[in-house]
Amino acid sequence: MIDACLKQGRKRNLTATLALLQLENFYEIRSWVGLSEADLLLTDIAQLLKTTLPKHVLLCRCHNFEFAVLLIADCSVNARLITDKLKQALLSAVSPSLPRQLELKCGVGLAKLETNIPSWPVVFARARHNLSLAHHHRELPAHLVSISPDIALKQLHAALKCTELKLEFQALVGLAPSPLQHYEVRCSLARHEQSLPTLLLFETAARNALGELLDRRIIEQIMRRLSADTAPNRRLLVNLSHNSLVSIPFLRWLEESLSERRAFASQLIFQISETDALIAQHHLITFCEVIEKLGCKLSLSNFGCTPKPLRYLSLVPASFVKLDTSLLRKLDVNLANLEFLSSLIEQLHKRGISVIAPMLERLPILPLLWKANVDFMQGNCLHPPSPAMNFEFIETRTIYLDVAK
Repeated sequence: MIDACLKQGRKRNLTATLALLQLENFYEIRSWVGLSEADLLLTDIAQLLKTTLPKHVLLCRCHNFEFAVLLIADCSVNARLITDKLKQALLSAVSPSLPRQLELKCGVGLAKLETNIPSWPVVFARARHNLSLAHHHRELPAHLVSISPDIALKQLHAALKCTELKLEFQALVGLAPSPLQHYEVRCSLARHEQSLPTLLLFETAARNALGELLDRRIIEQIMRRLSADTAPNRRLLVNLSHNSLVSIPFLRWLEESLSERRAFASQLIFQISETDALIAQHHLITFCEVIEKLGCKLSLSNFGCTPKPLRYLSLVPASFVKLDTSLLRKLDVNLANLEFLSSLIEQLHKRGISVIAPMLERLPILPLLWKANVDFMQGNCLHPPSPAMNFEFIETRTIYLDVAK
């Protein structure tokens, strides 16, 4: 149905939206009420969603306690109102049947069926990515989440007018000793109450076709930083927007900037999101050829936000993948999640790909990630973004004792 809508949308004006509804803490609920009771509850939830939705709306039950809703025409225009109503009805109906100490939590990711999307897996990827963003936004202060698109764009323009953007660096902490020091480069605005968070800064740039300009400015500053850096063992992870990924002028500019500075090129790891890679499939061959020719490496972020993500690795010769945060949830309460993650990482290692676990906020989860054979850990509990690359990495040193003396 999604593919049919995409096909129709290219021929005529058709508005459609996929809504992905996730029961975020159903694993916890199932452990409290038992498997049989949880299955009955899930059936009741499906029936409730069906009766709450407008007629003729397609509702499907997915894996991992998720439901997909395809909203077309007027329902698409009112997608947010409809999903808010769904969540309210769900919480009102289910909460009385749960133990007092439990409360059902559900999240929604919306993805419009835009004409540049090739097929249904990309729509699901966008919805799941937006679901992760919605989960992250709930942890942000309300005044940041409520920033209007107009204000966000105004702040972005103001930032681009500055001589220097504010760059910060967050360490990727390797679990095995290595002479290399890895940092991810982040760009942020000056911190004040109404400043735009980094996440919204890049989202706003990409949505307004300013991502390429922002990427160029960041890379130019990184080059100046590397010129003054006395540590050639540093490797910098640099995020690229969808705008840059599909831009031939950007690739030519990158070639001109790095062709005579091969030493710097080897220190750069360019990172694109899995969703962007799927949307820009036809541009990936040229992009990857340029990156490989320059001697840079590639990383794929939000890895695992699509069904069967391993089959998409043939599109991008990645040396690193950064896991989608959805793969890291409930590892401490659900053994199946940890086993799935361990199996996925094992398959990535067979392909020679290093795995990064991002956005870690709690120290107790680190031993589980170590057990799953994650290569790098990243998060504020280990090293918050800093203007200086000053993290104390693990080092291996050999001490010799001269007995003769």
